[in-house]
Amino acid sequence: QQLTTAKASKEGMATQLKNSKNEKNKYVSQLSEQEKELEKELIAVEYIGKASEVTEEEAEKYYNNNKDEFLKVRASHILISNTDDEGNTVSDEQKAKNKEEAEKILKQAQQGVDFAQLAKEYSSDSSSENGGDLDFFSKGQMVEPFENAAFSLKNGEIYPEVVETDYGYHIIKKTDEKYGEFSTVKEDLVYYLGYEKQSNILDNLLEKYNVEVK
Repeated sequence: QQLTTAKASKEGMATQLKNSKNEKNKYVSQLSEQEKELEKELIAVEYIGKASEVTEEEAEKYYNNNKDEFLKVRASHILISNTDDEGNTVSDEQKAKNKEEAEKILKQAQQGVDFAQLAKEYSSDSSSENGGDLDFFSKGQMVEPFENAAFSLKNGEIYPEVVETDYGYHIIKKTDEKYGEFSTVKEDLVYYLGYEKQSNILDNLLEKYNVEVK
């Protein structure tokens, strides 16, 4: 009986060792597959990284061919705010009064009254201390209605209408313009063009291999 028990014990241990070995082989196989997938991913990342690199020459060429994108405008404005001291939107009745006031100020500016003086007297924006001067700004920095008005003007010109935004009613005067120097936009431009290249590469690969991204 002791021999039979010992034999059964040995057989059980052999089975456990075999199962353990199989599990180990399975684990090694899975690990190997994961390593292969990781290697593929690293190769893909390296390929996309190199293919989407942008040289300074490429960036400068884009800058020279698209200079309008780097135009900066300097403008002054007078704001008649449509929010009260607590930040709440005023009533429709008060908005109508504010627009009427803004149109009267606009008329004064068009008639030659000093714009900076009008800003100091009437504008509720902090820029009033500087005569309404907002310094230079690029496209995308201001709310769209304001931006469209400012960029449509010639130097020294006042926009012919009161411009409404979420902040209130604006009287806008363009005072200057300039193009951003390549040296100041180079870093952002290289990043932007690299991102565009990368997106195009990925789109082409997804289309080529018919991969659907969910």
